[in-house]
Amino acid sequence: MRKWVLFLLILFITNGSFRAGNGTSGFEFLRTEYSSRAASMGRAFVAMRGDINGLYHNPSGMAYLDQNQFVVNYTDYLIDFGGGFAGYSHRLPGLGQLSGSIIWLNYGDFDETNEYAQKTGRTYGAYDLAFALSYADILEQYFSYGVTIKYIHSKIDMFTADAIAFDFGLMYAAPFEDNLYFGLSLLNAGRPLSAFVETKESLPLSLRLGVAKKLKHLPLEINATLNDLNVSEPVFLDRLAKFSIGGEFTLSQLIRLRLGYENEIHHDLDTGQGSGFAGVSMGFGLHWKDYRFDYGYSSYGDLGGTHLFGIYGTF
Repeated sequence: MRKWVLFLLILFITNGSFRAGNGTSGFEFLRTEYSSRAASMGRAFVAMRGDINGLYHNPSGMAYLDQNQFVVNYTDYLIDFGGGFAGYSHRLPGLGQLSGSIIWLNYGDFDETNEYAQKTGRTYGAYDLAFALSYADILEQYFSYGVTIKYIHSKIDMFTADAIAFDFGLMYAAPFEDNLYFGLSLLNAGRPLSAFVETKESLPLSLRLGVAKKLKHLPLEINATLNDLNVSEPVFLDRLAKFSIGGEFTLSQLIRLRLGYENEIHHDLDTGQGSGFAGVSMGFGLHWKDYRFDYGYSSYGDLGGTHLFGIYGTF
């Protein structure tokens, strides 16, 4: 009961003290997907358990781990941007799961120009970083919880901005149906510590609800997520259009195939003549002993696509 009280108290304080606006926000790199496995499943990962790749979707899923894990992911993003996600999770006997992670996005070098768009001969760089520490444990029977604290740093040339944020997650294992799970997460609840110039930008607060089900007669797990439920829409039911769905098919002990779809990306990239395969993703996982190699591809229609590579292991 004391764990429940503590969890609800944290959510209440966070909701009241770290409220973000519904318009545009800063630190948008926090919305980018860096996990190969999650990307290939359309980012429908809120109800996924026992995989360190889910830290930035719902930290409570780490409570299902019974061993140590590590992961390193690299993202070949649009227009030659590059980023990644690396993390390590350690089991504390009798206490829970403690995880540390980092995500980054490097925008490369840019040519400086003057007010007449003429090159000055000088170049500058830009990048984003977030360092995170997470804790997850069993809350009560059928329930688990997770909490993450993140320090965020962005740099453009000589200008920097910093912020602190929290993620909170809750997972429910349905007792009335085998292999049915529900997940709820509140991500990027925080506030800026400093600004690039004067105005401090808000963080991209996101409330997500997910469900996962392993089918009885097929080697398939289906995941679905409703994204950004906290963002207001002219029509309330429009919030339901921000959904993601993905599946992972187990071909053998060695091979997993994955497919996903993110409706918001498909809708946002619709030029009026259709958006093609925008929002569609796919990938696979290759298992070898205690290790797994993941590959994921996400389509952004005419803008191109992102390639994600990951190495995951347990010990």
